[in-house]
Amino acid sequence: MSSPLSVKKNNYIKNPKARDISTPEVVANFIASLYPNVSSVLDPCVGSGALLKPFLSRNGVKVSSCAFECREDFLILNKPILVDLVVCNPPFNLGVGKMLGSERFLRKIIELCGETVQIVLFCPMGFRLNQRKTSARWRWLRDSNLKISSILSLPLDIFDNVAFHSEVLFFNSPHLQPHYFLPSV
Repeated sequence: MSSPLSVKKNNYIKNPKARDISTPEVVANFIASLYPNVSSVLDPCVGSGALLKPFLSRNGVKVSSCAFECREDFLILNKPILVDLVVCNPPFNLGVGKMLGSERFLRKIIELCGETVQIVLFCPMGFRLNQRKTSARWRWLRDSNLKISSILSLPLDIFDNVAFHSEVLFFNSPHLQPHYFLPSV
């Protein structure tokens, strides 16, 4: 019996996924709908701009970004950034040891924007799950002042031509429900 997915399973070690997978419009629009009153938004690895597009259409919202090709520039910045919301769909496979791209970007966002900024972070499910008791990431997430406010569960096949277990974590957004599914796909 054939799989209902039109994409093939991928051995991510032998065949790593692309680093520049665009955020689906339905996901970007849903996320933006959860933040109707923000006045400034930062995307530290903007890529094609899909995640920022719904915010660009709002009057009075200041939008800033670092281009995907310049992602290393964001990771070496050292000046504080003042924004209401950071939206980030980072490359999961930065190719730098065991630290996931999501963790590197989250740590840098906190360093530059502070622990209280609202953050929307795309990450592989292994970012917070399937950790060992000795995992540095697990202990860091558990012990930091940064708290997950909500989770958006994504379908396995939400990204074009890629089947991958991923989710969106929302930090410092107490106005949100604890969990969401996309209302329609």
